[in-house]
Amino acid sequence: MTTPNKAMLNKNRYVAASISTILAATLGICPAMATPLDTAWKTATLPQVRALLASDSGKVSEGTVSYSGKTVHVVAAASLPGFPFMSFEIHGVTNPILDVPVGATVHVTFINTNNGFGHSFDITQKKPPYAVLPDINPIFAGTGFSPLPHDGKFAYTNFSWHPTSGTYYYVCRIPGHAASGMFGEIVVK
Repeated sequence: MTTPNKAMLNKNRYVAASISTILAATLGICPAMATPLDTAWKTATLPQVRALLASDSGKVSEGTVSYSGKTVHVVAAASLPGFPFMSFEIHGVTNPILDVPVGATVHVTFINTNNGFGHSFDITQKKPPYAVLPDINPIFAGTGFSPLPHDGKFAYTNFSWHPTSGTYYYVCRIPGHAASGMFGEIVVK
C-alpha cells in the first residue's frame, strides 16, 4: 500500500473545495444568485443585523480587530450580502485576525444570514489548511450547527469563552466551509 504524498493530498483538498463551490452554485447559494437575500437584507432584517453588528466592542486596524478590557464582545456574521460567500464578517472585515487580551471573558454573537444553509462558529487551535470533511478537535467553544434564518429574520446564537494565552482559529465546521475559506485567526496575549 502506498502513502499519498503531501502534494497529492493538497490537490485533493482543492478539488474537493471546488466541488463544494460548484455544489453551492448549483443549489442557488452563490453570490451571483443572492438577489432574494439582498432584498431581505435591505428590508425587515437590516435593523436587526445592524444592531447586533454594532454591539461588537473591537476596533479595526489593517485587517485586525483588537479588543481590550476584561470583557469583550465579538459579533461575527456568516455570508453577509456584499461579502465573499463562505466567509465571516467581523466589524466590516472579511475573516480578520482577532486580537484578544489574555484573561478576558469573550462573549460571541454569531449571526447566520444565509437562508437555507447552516454554518458554525467554533474555536480550535488546529491550524489551517482544513480538509473538506474537517476533523477539527479539540473545540474550545462555539456554536455547533447554528440556527437557520426564519420568520423573516436572520438567526443568531451566543456563547462565552475564557481563553488562555495562545493562537486559536475560528472556523465553520460544516463540511467544505473551512476548506473554502471560512476561518480566521485569534491571538490571545
